[in-house]
Amino acid sequence: MQQSANTYKYLILPFAVALLLLTHCTYDNSVDSYGNTAACDTAAVTFSQDIKALIGQNCEGCHNGMSANGGLILSGHQNTAAAALNGSLIDRMTRSAGDPLLMPPSGALSDCDISKLQSWIGEGAPNN
Repeated sequence: MQQSANTYKYLILPFAVALLLLTHCTYDNSVDSYGNTAACDTAAVTFSQDIKALIGQNCEGCHNGMSANGGLILSGHQNTAAAALNGSLIDRMTRSAGDPLLMPPSGALSDCDISKLQSWIGEGAPNN
């Protein structure tokens, strides 16, 4: 009986430690816990829903019909698509930080916005 009691002592301690460790496992951030809930969806990027707003918020203030800084007009699909398809749009938006030609001058676009632009351009910059 004494030997059986000693065997249980040696089994209970590792079991208790494992149970304690398993019940206290947590993630340090919500992305690990729940996944990236604000993931960048580039599967169905459209001009009307995504690109028009992005260009309007970040580019059209300086690149419109009244003020075509650098000779670039980005108002409307036709102008935006032309700049996108010739490479000038994405070139200026993907330059290194500190490059004076990086656009917009207020700061680089988010990786998600760049990915959306690249996806739209990859589809041929459709007017959708």
